[in-house]
Amino acid sequence: MSIAVRLIMARIKKVMSTALPILKKEAKIEEAALLLAQQEHSCIIIVDNEVPIGIVTHLDLIRSLVSKGIGLNEPVSKIMSSPVTTMAHNLKLDAALRMTDTKPYRRYPVVKDGKLIGVVDKKDVINKVSFSFKLHRSFQIIILIVFVLLEFFIFVYSKRFSA
Repeated sequence: MSIAVRLIMARIKKVMSTALPILKKEAKIEEAALLLAQQEHSCIIIVDNEVPIGIVTHLDLIRSLVSKGIGLNEPVSKIMSSPVTTMAHNLKLDAALRMTDTKPYRRYPVVKDGKLIGVVDKKDVINKVSFSFKLHRSFQIIILIVFVLLEFFIFVYSKRFSA
């Protein structure tokens, strides 16, 4: 099996991030705002007994404070996007790519036995699949060059021995 095929058959757990901000649904919006300001991630996964039930993004936070007038002392469950679409940790990358193409989300909680173990970003899935196709194409080009050189040497030596 080629390296490119193995990469395509790789599982989502290979590209997921395990360093993710998590809050319980009872947490205050203020906690979410502070966490988003401190973290490199642009979302927080909201959990209930380790099961992902929602996501809060920067945009959710801005919308709730500016346009909806929800206060910082309200529970984060008031502004979270819910329900969430999750990916199983053993989902193949090609299936994950199909899922991200049909859903309007950028981030997906990754679950094992229903419990949150990570988060994956759509761009990470696309980059990994893209890399595998580029690698596969590079191998094809190398093989083509080898065959062309082989044909060239056969042609040159066949002329030499026939003369």
